[in-house]
Amino acid sequence: MIELGVPNCWKRVKMKVMTVIPARGGSKSVPKKNLREINGKTLIERAILAALKIPLNEVYVSSDDSEILDIALHLGVNAIERSEKNSSDEATSESVILETLSKIANPSNIITLLQPTSPFIDIESWSCALVDIKGNKNIDSMFSVVEKNEFLWELVNDKWRPVNHDRILRLPRQKRPRTVIETGSFYIFRREIFEIEKTRFCGNTRPAITKNWSSFDIDSLDDFQLCVKLGEILDLLSGS
Repeated sequence: MIELGVPNCWKRVKMKVMTVIPARGGSKSVPKKNLREINGKTLIERAILAALKIPLNEVYVSSDDSEILDIALHLGVNAIERSEKNSSDEATSESVILETLSKIANPSNIITLLQPTSPFIDIESWSCALVDIKGNKNIDSMFSVVEKNEFLWELVNDKWRPVNHDRILRLPRQKRPRTVIETGSFYIFRREIFEIEKTRFCGNTRPAITKNWSSFDIDSLDDFQLCVKLGEILDLLSGS
């Protein structure tokens, strides 16, 4: 097994943080998605176990599903019963976090939103991002990304046009602007600024570069079936 684990720099920080894992019971695209298994563990279990690898991390699972809340309690983390309003398709992750914060007496100022639909969490990159936001007052929020330098195109008024390049003058990768793709795996932000702006991209936000194998996000049955087949291999890479 390739053990990536928590880097020594984070172990020396001794900083209290908190993680909110939003996990509804329902899902239109993949029924009971958060209770489906990859390599012997449900998606909610995988997210909780990843969060528990971060030292001094207070973990909260927000759900409207009793089975998910029971799993959280069984694994020794906090279970927050979600309101009906925040269990609908229209509810945002931000509203779930605000609801969770309203039920906590002394929440940490550094919060991670961890998505269980990303089954392969890059713990090392997450830990390093926590170190960055702790040590740099100019960073207020961070979000997981993978760096990609492909030629991007967009459809505007029924016509395709280049986004990050010129269609005639094709510069090599080294001379093009750096571009990243948001993975949705984790978001880190300062609570005090988040509560004012009410967005996970609050204040001065920066990307946190993660490993390519951590970029999978389950949004369909095809995504899930692919992750099931890749589970054993990617768990070896992630140290899960």
